[in-house]
Amino acid sequence: MYLGKGKFPPVKFFISVIYHDSGDLDAVVAAVRESIGEISTPSESFPFDFTDYYEPEMGSPLFRIFLPLKKTGPADGILPIKKACLELEARFSEKNRRKVNLDPGYIDLYKLVLVSEKYLGHKIYIGEGICADMVLLLGKKQVTPFRWTFPDFKSGNYDNYILELRKNYLQQLKNEGILPGPKA
Repeated sequence: MYLGKGKFPPVKFFISVIYHDSGDLDAVVAAVRESIGEISTPSESFPFDFTDYYEPEMGSPLFRIFLPLKKTGPADGILPIKKACLELEARFSEKNRRKVNLDPGYIDLYKLVLVSEKYLGHKIYIGEGICADMVLLLGKKQVTPFRWTFPDFKSGNYDNYILELRKNYLQQLKNEGILPGPKA
């Protein structure tokens, strides 16, 4: 949906948490609420077993959960969220080993974006040492990965949750009068 030149709808922020211990997860969720903002409906916990990249640091088995924030905002609002996530990762680390990995991102009308300090060829530098990574294209009933999309996002395991999150986000924009359509 084209909104006009220079007009961009607010995005729906979320934080992806990779964790090993559910006790750590509970503490992190409380810390996210306190330092970043209220959380709407979290996803279920998904097994995170497409890579062993984090296992030496965090242990095994690992899980991923999505924590969508209630607030929306401009896409560049992801920068302070990433900085807050880095601080929380450090706060929950022991002996220079993270107990949780916090990757913030957002969805907009068309895509899911994650942000990272890691620069690779397909990522776009957005400032303050942070790069944006367009991971998925989003449609009404379809999630489309790219060649570079992480294997767990390519698997389709998260698709139903992401489509539901997008549906709720679109309804939120309608309720706020940003998009046309019936309000809930």
